[in-house]
Amino acid sequence: MSWTSHDDLAEAAALALTEDVFDGVTPALAGPVAVDLADVAAIASEVTGRPIRRVVVSDDDYRAAPVARGLSEHVADLLLGMFAASRQGAFARVDPALSGLIGRPTVPLRDVLEVHDRSAALP
Repeated sequence: MSWTSHDDLAEAAALALTEDVFDGVTPALAGPVAVDLADVAAIASEVTGRPIRRVVVSDDDYRAAPVARGLSEHVADLLLGMFAASRQGAFARVDPALSGLIGRPTVPLRDVLEVHDRSAALP
């Protein structure tokens, strides 16, 4: 997936609403690097200093767990569809447009995880 921070996307949305920044079709607002969930687990392990590993479950097990906790089958199917699309590379497109729009490099996943890790460690 081409990961982007919510703050970067919110900044882009504010610009889109307040300035004439798009001429025609809106570009892909994606990050500059694609990562998979194994990469996310590795980065999270490095940031927290704790072992975090990606666990792959079957589609049936993935769908069954939230349904057993009360999620509607329709929503579980939608989530499963997003993960299936991700496995096929549907969210892996990288694009420099977001950085260009906000006028700076996008915030890397590692930086966001470091901020959350520090704030979780506060008493």
